[in-house]
Amino acid sequence: MGPLQEALAAVGVVIIAAVLGFNGWQSWQLRRRRASLEREQRGEPGPVDAFPATAPQERVEPGLDEGAEVAVAQALVEAPPAEAGRTRGSTARIDPLIDAIACFVFEQPVPGESLQQRLPRTARAGTKPLLFEGRNAHSGAWEILQPGERYLELQAAVQLASRSGALNAIEYSEFVTKCHALGEALGVAPDLPDMAEVLEQARELDGFAAGNDAQLSINLQAQGVAWGLDFLRQQAQACGFTTNLAAGRMALVESLADESDAQAEPRRYAVVQLQFDAHAELADDPAMPVARATLLLDVPHVAPGLRPFARMREAARQLAQALGARQVDDNGAPLSPAALDQIELQLQQLYASLETRGLGAGTPAAQRLFA
Repeated sequence: MGPLQEALAAVGVVIIAAVLGFNGWQSWQLRRRRASLEREQRGEPGPVDAFPATAPQERVEPGLDEGAEVAVAQALVEAPPAEAGRTRGSTARIDPLIDAIACFVFEQPVPGESLQQRLPRTARAGTKPLLFEGRNAHSGAWEILQPGERYLELQAAVQLASRSGALNAIEYSEFVTKCHALGEALGVAPDLPDMAEVLEQARELDGFAAGNDAQLSINLQAQGVAWGLDFLRQQAQACGFTTNLAAGRMALVESLADESDAQAEPRRYAVVQLQFDAHAELADDPAMPVARATLLLDVPHVAPGLRPFARMREAARQLAQALGARQVDDNGAPLSPAALDQIELQLQQLYASLETRGLGAGTPAAQRLFA
């Protein structure tokens, strides 16, 4: 190792040590605040509330003192509409199975709009998404932040792993930095999980995901004359591919009710996707020849109750017959029914492994992990 590499390694060690030390100091501060709150509840003297129940009259937004407002202006900017919609309008929920979670405990309930406006500008740490939820002061339930509601606690979460890999030290440090900036703006220190434990959990989860991921495909190869684009689309629609996802991508979409919650809306799944040459569709020529199409099943994303692999096999059979195509693998070798039967048996083992981990195929957590 040369002098430059040694210097860089030393700098990295110092930075990580500083982050860990700062985390410990902030956690100590949080414990002091909690102790103060307990004293107040017992009627003992304590510090002034950081979030008064009623805003000063000259304020438009309730809940923050002047110092916090200045911190917001300096450290955090309200997310632009596109980012805000993705972060706060999303139906994704924090899940301790796949997220590292930081907690902010307030001395008084805080308006949801005040929290929304102080979330980080970008809801990512490196390649990993961030999520935010509050514990409703009225219902006690954790929920996505809503204006008009008030919250006793806030959780910030960073995803531990995805198909891009495990959460790394740099990404976690970015998450920690954003949490501290948010805590400074809110006047509350975050309670953060230990970095070493988080990174170990991320590596373990990434290893599990790598060993239980599957994207299955059946290719349809034209025999002799290629198909016209319009003809391919018509035959695909006749086989159930009625949803257009993007240029060169169609999907067979179905809904499935949640058996555990009769009141919940049925969830919609792109059970099987059909992919073909996007350039052909973008060329806007209905006679543009297409010689190959692929049926794709992203296994962790679709609930097994929809029998997705059986649906893919049947759709491939129907479409191959309509197009006069051969069913082949990625190398162009014919796919026999016996080979597909063997894949289906292995698929049942994969479903069981995901279910045992609490990440059943088609669940929101599985869809986030395998994204």
